[in-house]
Amino acid sequence: MNKLNNAFLKKFWFWVGIFCTTILLISSTKSFAYYDENGQDSSFSSIQQNLNSILSHFRGFNTGVSIQSLSTGRVLYQYNANRGFVPASTLKLFTGIAALDYLGPHFQFKTRFFTNPGARIHNGVLTGNLYIKFSGDPYLTLDDLKDMLETLNEQHINRIQGNIVIDDTVIDRSTWPPGRVIDDRIFCYAAPVTATIINRNCFSLSVKPNQHLLHPTVTKSNSNLGIVIDNQAVTKRLRQGSYSLDLKPNAASKNHYTLRGYLSPKMGPLSFAVALQNPNLATYDILAGLLRKYSIRYSNLVYGKTPPLAKIVAENSSPELAFLIKNMLKKSDNLIADSLLKKLGEQYFSVQGSWKTGRNAVQAILANKTNIDFKQLVMVDGSGLSRNNIITPNAFVKLLNFAYTQLPDSDLLFESLPKSGIDGTLKHRLGGPTLGRIHAKTGSMHGISSLAGYVRTANNQVLAFSILINDPIPGKNNQGGYRLLENRICEFLARSYA
Repeated sequence: MNKLNNAFLKKFWFWVGIFCTTILLISSTKSFAYYDENGQDSSFSSIQQNLNSILSHFRGFNTGVSIQSLSTGRVLYQYNANRGFVPASTLKLFTGIAALDYLGPHFQFKTRFFTNPGARIHNGVLTGNLYIKFSGDPYLTLDDLKDMLETLNEQHINRIQGNIVIDDTVIDRSTWPPGRVIDDRIFCYAAPVTATIINRNCFSLSVKPNQHLLHPTVTKSNSNLGIVIDNQAVTKRLRQGSYSLDLKPNAASKNHYTLRGYLSPKMGPLSFAVALQNPNLATYDILAGLLRKYSIRYSNLVYGKTPPLAKIVAENSSPELAFLIKNMLKKSDNLIADSLLKKLGEQYFSVQGSWKTGRNAVQAILANKTNIDFKQLVMVDGSGLSRNNIITPNAFVKLLNFAYTQLPDSDLLFESLPKSGIDGTLKHRLGGPTLGRIHAKTGSMHGISSLAGYVRTANNQVLAFSILINDPIPGKNNQGGYRLLENRICEFLARSYA
C-alpha cells in the first residue's frame, strides 16, 4: 500500500513538474511567439528565419531593418541595423518628435508688425518706423499680410513717418542645405527656407498652347513677385497631344526663369508649382505692391532689425504645432519640416535659426532621452531631401520607442502618422488585412526608399520598426521592388502574435 502511495505521489509530482515547466515555457515565450501564413506556431528563432527568407528574395538591395517589441522592449530582429543609410523623408520623424517634445503641441509661429517705443499715431501718421518681423512661418499667406495691413487701416494709419523695415533676422538666409539635388530647386516641394515665407515661397505658372503655333501664353499667379519668364517655348503640331517643357532659373540672385520646349495645340493649359529662387527679393516686391494697394505712404522699404522694447501693432499666428506636425507627416511636407528645424535652432539656443543650429537642437533635445549616439549619424536638414543625411535603422527604432513610451504627446504623434490603406502617403498601400494596422512615415528618392513607424500585431501588441533601402547600383531606381520588400515585412509583422 505504501509502495502504491509512493508510486502515485511520484507520478503526481512528476506531472505537476511537467505542468509547471510547461507554464513557465509558455509564459517565457508567449511574447515572442509568431504564426506563419498557415497559422502554425513558430519560435523566436523562426522570426529570424521568416524575415531572412523575405530579405533573401531582395538580395540586390542594400537594406537595413530593425524591429523592437514596445511591450517587452526586446529587439526582435536586426539586419544591417547599425549601418548608415540615406533616409529620405523618414528623417521628418526626428524633426517632428524633437519639435513636439521641446515646443509642445500648442506652439505657433508669430508674424508681427512693430513700432518704435514711444511711437504715436496722429492724424493718420505713425511716427517712427514700422517693423515687419517674419518668423519663418510655413503657413503665412498673402491674405494673412493683407489682413495685417487692414489692421493699420482700422487704426487710421495711412502714412509711416519713417521707414518700413523688413526684419528677417530670426532665420538665416541659407536657402538650401548641402546635399540637395540642384535640379530639384525649381520645384515647389523643395522651396527655399527663410524667415520670409509667403505662399510657401512658390508661385503657379500656367502654360497655354497658341493655336497659331506661336509662343504659348504664360501666366503667373502673382504679378507682384518680380518674376520674369523668358518664354522660348513653342507650340507645334504633333500626331498626339503631348509636351516637353523645361523651366530653369537664370540666376539664384533673381527670380528670373527661362522656359524652353514645346507643346501641342491639342493640349489644355498646363499648371506648374514653381519655387522662388530669391524669397527675400519676392517679399520686398510683395510688400511694395500691398503698400501701394492700401495707399500707405512711407519713406523707404528696407531690410533691418526690430529694436528692443518695440511695440506690437498687428500679429498673425500660424496653426498650432499639432496641426503642422500632422500635415508634415501625413503629406510629407518638406517646407514645414525644414522651417521647424530652423525654428528649433532659434528657440533652443536663442540664436539665429539655421541648418546647423537646428540639427544641433534636435540632437540636444533627443540624445539623452533616446540613447541615440548622434556622432554616428549625419543630419543635414529637417525634411530628408538632402542626400547627405545618414541614419541607421537602430536609431529610428530608438527614436520611435521614446516617442511611444515617453513623449508626452505620443498619441498625437501616433495619429499624425500615415495609416496603412487609409490616409497620407500610405493611403494606397498595405490595405486589406493590414488596413489601419501600420502607422508609419514613408520616404523615397531616386534609388532610395524607407518606411519607419509602428505596426500592430494580430494580438494587438505594438512593434516599432525601421526599413531603409539604398540601391547599391548608381542611377538605378526600382521603387516598385523597394515597396514590395517593405510591404512584405510589414504584412508578416501585422499577422504575427507578439
